[in-house]
Amino acid sequence: MKNFLISCFVSVFMSYFIIALITYNDTSITWSGAELLHQFLFALSLGVIIGCANNLFLIKHWPYVAVLALHYVIVLCSVFIVGLFGKWFSFDEPSTFFLLFIQSTSIYIIVWCFIFLSIKRDIKRMNDVLKQNRGE
Repeated sequence: MKNFLISCFVSVFMSYFIIALITYNDTSITWSGAELLHQFLFALSLGVIIGCANNLFLIKHWPYVAVLALHYVIVLCSVFIVGLFGKWFSFDEPSTFFLLFIQSTSIYIIVWCFIFLSIKRDIKRMNDVLKQNRGE
């Protein structure tokens, strides 16, 4: 449940962060209250999908790299499907499609690195406790 809620939070936060970056550079873009609500719901739905996809990491008999690759594909497909409804890219401008791919991949890598470092820190902490219990 914790990972699910974190996924929703990260998704909504990153979506609003990207919206802020886009509107900061282009003063002609305005977002109405209804449009912001729609974008919030799209981002939240993306968070729900990613939160469900996180359950793949509970599969212990699959290689970690295979689970990570499948998770990445699910996340990327979800971003483009939700992005299609949210108009996050345009088929008329291929650069927007590529930019969404770069943004999604960058966010995925950053979040993965954060999780990796967090797990590494937890393992170090557990090893320190084990050393203390053994009297080292």
